[in-house]
Amino acid sequence: MRNSPRFSKRVGQAILAPHSLAARLGWTSVLVIVPTLLRLALDAGRNGVPFVSYFPAIVLGALFLGWRYGVLVTFVSAVVARILFVREGLYFVQSARGLIILVLFVLSCAMLIAIGEALRRVLREVQAASAREVLLNEELRHRLKNLLAVVNSLASLSFRHGNPEEAQNAFSERLAALDRATSLLGGDKALTCALPQLAEEALRPFLDGYDIRIEGGWQEVERDACVPAVLAFHELATNAIKYGSLSRTGGWVGLSWGEPADGMLALCWHEHDGPPVNAPKRRGMGSRILSMRSPAASFNLDYAADGLRCDIVLKAA
Repeated sequence: MRNSPRFSKRVGQAILAPHSLAARLGWTSVLVIVPTLLRLALDAGRNGVPFVSYFPAIVLGALFLGWRYGVLVTFVSAVVARILFVREGLYFVQSARGLIILVLFVLSCAMLIAIGEALRRVLREVQAASAREVLLNEELRHRLKNLLAVVNSLASLSFRHGNPEEAQNAFSERLAALDRATSLLGGDKALTCALPQLAEEALRPFLDGYDIRIEGGWQEVERDACVPAVLAFHELATNAIKYGSLSRTGGWVGLSWGEPADGMLALCWHEHDGPPVNAPKRRGMGSRILSMRSPAASFNLDYAADGLRCDIVLKAA
């Protein structure tokens, strides 16, 4: 009983296993020859019902080879049975009895083929559902592992500097940004996230009160780039409000991107009409977050005199 699930899995794999054309034709021949030899050994068709021994073979053909080969087994079996076991000979379909037998045979075979094909379809759906379950489990483990690493990094950066109250507020804000980032990874598109939705969701707390201009078409980026990008947008906006162009009236920020090149998508965060820019003497929490790199996302800060610029490179989906 403990081996029953394993046996069922192997049977399902055998049913859906791919076969070459030569193998399918070979198995079709076997499915005709074996019941023919069995019928010849039993009574050579003397007791009537000439087609009955072929019914299991037709089911097996439709189940293991597909409905087309089930039809082929049916046709070849009918020809062989007519030649070997039907006494009416060439006038078989011209007698009422022979015609009724033939019609019943065709209807029975059609039902058997339909049952075999339905079972194959159910097995394919079960197999697809099983594969999707494995994928979702892997995705969940991967996402949880990355999420814990990011939370640990945010906690370390937030509580390293400043007084406890400021650190707590900064950590809470970053967790909120992280929550928005992970929300983009749900639903049917669990493996990708997309711009401009990604940027709009990350900058949602700032868009109503500050002039942040987002320009760019729809572009999908890899899942592993989503969380770093959202955290980077959040840090850039926060720093712009505290020290950069969004800290004074008339200042604004442009975030733009074009088309991917070599599998990577380049974005530009550029601050305008802000106070004079000076490179910090030491890296703050935001700079530390923006200095984190991965194969899916990288950030480069340029403290230009006309406004802070951050070149962002994300891996395209």
